[in-house]
Amino acid sequence: EIRPSARLRPFVHTFWILEHDGEEGVQRVVPDGHSELILNWGQPFESFQAGRWQGQPQCFLAGQIDGPLLLRPEGPAEMLGIGFQPHGAASVFSQPMHELSGRFTPVEDLERQLSRDLNDVLDTPDPIAAVEAALLSAENTVRGSDLVIAEAARRITFAKGALDLAALAQELGLSIRQLERRFLAVVGLSPKLFCRIQRFNNVFHVLGQPSCNWVDTAIACGYYDQAHLIRDCKDLSGNTPAIL
Repeated sequence: EIRPSARLRPFVHTFWILEHDGEEGVQRVVPDGHSELILNWGQPFESFQAGRWQGQPQCFLAGQIDGPLLLRPEGPAEMLGIGFQPHGAASVFSQPMHELSGRFTPVEDLERQLSRDLNDVLDTPDPIAAVEAALLSAENTVRGSDLVIAEAARRITFAKGALDLAALAQELGLSIRQLERRFLAVVGLSPKLFCRIQRFNNVFHVLGQPSCNWVDTAIACGYYDQAHLIRDCKDLSGNTPAIL
């Protein structure tokens, strides 16, 4: 993983590079509240959707997911990923984010100029610098960020999902319905589901602490009981905690 420059940090969380030799193996991805832009140098992965394996595009936006995603290599792979802040993709792409959730949308179908710029990136000696320049250019040509929703996502993330949404809306000068509508358009998830995802992701951090068991973990992460944690685990990862 590579940290973005200061100019990109308001809407880009991280860059990452992945290389894979193409040997058979299925990877399970769980929701983390971030959409991602993926650029492939090698063979794109396949994803399991609608009961079958389907190849991913060469350069695409991976929208928010609300459940487990299964991926497998189709051949030797090399890719660059741009992980957006929860609200970040809306600073680059003009479409409402909830319309792109659960989808792998080719960038050329979203922003043609950005697609052309990103196609040139793969041939440059410093692709990350080239991506940064392309994103900054795209960010200046669209509607800009919803700073109120960016702050809402920041507070929920900081609280690890343990936040009263009605109180949050009031503090931000919104009705709960305004918060829900704008959050869905900017982040791609409802604020309630985003809270669930942040709470669930905190489970992995708590489990890494010494002498921590599932009951203690459930309580520490704000679950009512262990059964509540198990339900979220099944919904968001497709597995029980014991398998994880």
